[in-house]
Amino acid sequence: MTPERLQQIETLYNDALTLPVHERTAFLDRACGNDADLRREIESLLAYEQQAGPYMERTAEHLVAESLAEHGTELLVDRTLGRYQLLSLVGRGGMSEVYCGVDSRLNRLVAVKVLPTYMAEDREQSDRFEQEARAIAALNHPHICTLHDAGSDGGRHYLVFEYLIGELLSDRLFRGALSLPEGIDFAIQIADALAHAHEQGIIHLDLKPRNIMLTRTGVKLLDFGIAELRYPDTSKPAGAPLKLSAVDPSVTAPRGTLGYMAPEQIETRETDARTDIFGFGVVMYEMFTGQFAFPGSTPDIVAASVLSGDPPPPSQIQPAVPPAVDFVVARCLAKHPSERWQSISEVLPKLREIRVTRQ
Repeated sequence: MTPERLQQIETLYNDALTLPVHERTAFLDRACGNDADLRREIESLLAYEQQAGPYMERTAEHLVAESLAEHGTELLVDRTLGRYQLLSLVGRGGMSEVYCGVDSRLNRLVAVKVLPTYMAEDREQSDRFEQEARAIAALNHPHICTLHDAGSDGGRHYLVFEYLIGELLSDRLFRGALSLPEGIDFAIQIADALAHAHEQGIIHLDLKPRNIMLTRTGVKLLDFGIAELRYPDTSKPAGAPLKLSAVDPSVTAPRGTLGYMAPEQIETRETDARTDIFGFGVVMYEMFTGQFAFPGSTPDIVAASVLSGDPPPPSQIQPAVPPAVDFVVARCLAKHPSERWQSISEVLPKLREIRVTRQ
């Protein structure tokens, strides 16, 4: 199998993973056309993913990446987009490819996120890519990945970010839970980044370990690909949740990553900053236990667990975790937004208190 074919399979597989199960058939009809072999490969990966559970996404991606590495060259390596020469493929999200590149004007390494060409003609996907650029451009925080540039070249839309050296939190958690001091420090940094985004009217809506990078200078929050720009209701008191004036009627399927989505996301109800707080609670749970808060072998089982199940307190799994962490996580994971912390800024002092008392 050629490297190009492996890349095509991996790209379409990851794209299909981001969609609700009931939308995948129509997606494959459009993406695969008459290529029955391509469709068979992707459907077999999707079928195995449903049997294997949440870690399949990581496993399949790494298997394909290893195959690509064995074959050498990637599709856009040595190509130039604008003033950026692409050196190597470093990762893939559900709807994009990320390359290490060189800024020829400033002579520095950058990360170039590219929208696949077959999606460039999809108005919804190109608009979402543009919205990600607008969202990140509004943010300036040490724990949020910095956007340097955005552009289009030969029909390829791209975003240019600071180049980060480190490890995805998802890869770190694959080896087990974090220590209490490390977990608290990372939780504070993530919460601080979310607080800044929420103050700017930006809701991430896809907070998960794969969108958090661990670097020598701390965490970096990544991928605002489905983030939404909201405007605070000025009649509300300071610190009140950012909200939409109404539910967007065009949203008919959940957006986000199952297992990290809040109940209102799964049910496509109105979302706000408290939706991110639920995702933050799921990430905290995973950091302190090394386990998924809402495991399941099929999407339906995971969704049912989020909607009606409650995971055991982290201290039941890791006895070194203090009751204060159990309390913070449980309130983040409340099913109804009104029962959660009403602002991530309320969570920060609780986390700082835990850090002080555990020193």
